[in-house]
Amino acid sequence: SHSLLTGGDEQPSQQAEIGVIDLTYHTGWSKPCIHYREVGTEVWTPMPGLAFTEAGSGIFSAVIKGKSIEFVCNDGVPSGWDKAPANKNYFINNPGKWTLKNGKIEQQLSPPKPPTLVVATEVGSTTVCLSWNPPEGMALTEIGGYCVYRNGSSVYRGDATLQWVDKGLKGNVEYSYEVSTINVQGHESDKCLNMLVTTNVPGKPGPPVWLKVAGTSQQSIELTWKPPIDLGGASVTAYNIYRSLSTKDESAADCVGTIIGRDVMTGKDLDSLDWKDTDVKSGESYIYQVSAVHLPDSTMARSTSQAVLMEEIRRKASNSLLSVEDGENEGPRSEGVSGKAVAMLQVPRMGDTEPHILLQAFNWESCYNKNGWYKALQSSVANMKESGIDMVWMPPPSQSVDDRGYLPGEWYNLNSKYGTEDELRAVIKEMHGAGISPVADIVINHRCGQKQDDKGKWTIFKNPDWASWAICRNDGSGDGQGAESTGANIEYAPDIDHTNKKIQEDSKAYIKWLMEDVGFRSLRLDFVLGYGAWFQEQYVRSAGSPYAVAEYWHGDAQVLRNYITATKGQLAVYDFPVYYTLKNAIHSNDFSGLNCGGKLPGIMGCDPVRSVTFIENHDTCHLAVVGGKFGDNNQVCRAYAFLLTHCGIPSIFWSDWADRGADVSKQLKALCQIRKSIGVHATSRVNISASQGGLYAANIEGNHGSIAFKMGGNNWGPSGNGWEKKASGHDYCVWTKGGK
Repeated sequence: SHSLLTGGDEQPSQQAEIGVIDLTYHTGWSKPCIHYREVGTEVWTPMPGLAFTEAGSGIFSAVIKGKSIEFVCNDGVPSGWDKAPANKNYFINNPGKWTLKNGKIEQQLSPPKPPTLVVATEVGSTTVCLSWNPPEGMALTEIGGYCVYRNGSSVYRGDATLQWVDKGLKGNVEYSYEVSTINVQGHESDKCLNMLVTTNVPGKPGPPVWLKVAGTSQQSIELTWKPPIDLGGASVTAYNIYRSLSTKDESAADCVGTIIGRDVMTGKDLDSLDWKDTDVKSGESYIYQVSAVHLPDSTMARSTSQAVLMEEIRRKASNSLLSVEDGENEGPRSEGVSGKAVAMLQVPRMGDTEPHILLQAFNWESCYNKNGWYKALQSSVANMKESGIDMVWMPPPSQSVDDRGYLPGEWYNLNSKYGTEDELRAVIKEMHGAGISPVADIVINHRCGQKQDDKGKWTIFKNPDWASWAICRNDGSGDGQGAESTGANIEYAPDIDHTNKKIQEDSKAYIKWLMEDVGFRSLRLDFVLGYGAWFQEQYVRSAGSPYAVAEYWHGDAQVLRNYITATKGQLAVYDFPVYYTLKNAIHSNDFSGLNCGGKLPGIMGCDPVRSVTFIENHDTCHLAVVGGKFGDNNQVCRAYAFLLTHCGIPSIFWSDWADRGADVSKQLKALCQIRKSIGVHATSRVNISASQGGLYAANIEGNHGSIAFKMGGNNWGPSGNGWEKKASGHDYCVWTKGGK
């Protein structure tokens, strides 16, 4: 047990040395006691505890030997207890003077003092490393952190670390530094004496970043990039562009352009750069690199007007720029990017009138392809292009706990069971060259941790880095500390808290990276039932509103319409009502369900712009809940003939496209080419002529002509002249008029 001490007027620094806690207690009790134990032991004071000494009206004190204690106060009987909020015990974790009042315990601290011996230990052209000693007369337990001021403005407020590096500075410039102390209660000391530091002479700037081909045509290639991360201690006011043929060594590239990187009127350096190469040969490929230049001279000018601007920049140049040595003026070149002088890939947009055809380019077993699935796809791109496929739904791209990619771990790790990151980028590049838009499968409702925490729970996420705060509190694992889920929970992975601002920022950044850096051009959102539609709308909008389709598994068209409304029309849906209706019609040979008051069923009939029609996907092909596969070869071809000649955007499943034999592949290819030739698109007009037992027939209008279509065992043919039979199979036939 601990004994009561006298001498409560000792100084805090002396108390800290001998381990004394001096507690002042404000209470209405007349004879309060403190019942406590020293942390690290199991021995509590006998009840009711140590009696406080009265120090004034309603004020009592107790002085206890010890460095840290756990305690509660009582009225001395004890019949009344004073505990911390949530009915917990109080803790004091270090010696010194403390006050307990109205359930709040706070250390009594003297005003903080500034740190001592502040020095610049290292100085470069862009960095200054500062270090200092703790204030004299302050216990280390009282110090919460330090604040650094540069030229009078706060530039850093951090923890109790005794060092900080100031980055991104200009070379050959004098800076003024001051440092203050912040105590654990958030109070700030006076600043230390002002210290002057002059940075070194500037060096070379780093290479520009985010260089990419922003657009191409047969006459030009357009580049965009960002300034270097390391400016080298002075502004970057110009950039050189280097070009070589793709078959040549990049080091042998010629400088083909120079641009100004500063607004000459305001003196502000540009944070986004672009340049167009118009001296290209149609169909030729080139490799481009860009270097940063501190201060250009007139010999670099590409025109008289540019020479005038360069002279003006030099006239207004700062001391940092003027002190750059000749050998340090131009930095290293960026990594090369390849561009080809061909027409730019046309990106699908919601509501456009292009005859899109989507191919789901994987099935449930694709991840086990012995040669790598991305390699297999790359060898099929030419056939896709010839058939008219212009959108390809790719498997989930990120590293995953499961083989198929639907239990993602590290978002930015693109090595998966389908292949390596390099292989993925190669097949995407091949698709771009073929005019095909890759569709990214975005799985962000849930995510799997990469490491266990100190409790053995899988709550440590990497790349991006999260912890248990990212998991919904009502997740089935019981490990979550976030908000409740805004949608349905799943059992096989932690539900992610999309109400968290950090999660929202990371989700937007991930999608943007997949689009802008990796090369995806459209989106497919997995399991949208799991999180709020308003988040999905934000994510798609932040990516520039590319074409996006949601996996909302529901057979009621009104439920899907409500979802579309909730996303403000930003997302299309897979048309499950059409899937169920068409499957039943094909199997029963009764097509009356395909006519709903003169309109088609499902979203296809009420909002075809947002209808992605399908008869199979990687889930339906093996799940018993939908009765297994759609049907035999004849039934599958008949169903695709319906989808490919009608409105909405039809989706073809890989196993149907590639694994049902040559005859099925031939029929599907012919139907795709008919859709392209006639120009049937998402909002093409459909006039239903018959929908009954044994027969469905309709006329469909395209951009370049018309289609007459029939399926079922009964006979039917289009009226009028000029029709040409273009495709047929078991119980279906397609006629066209016009086309290109």
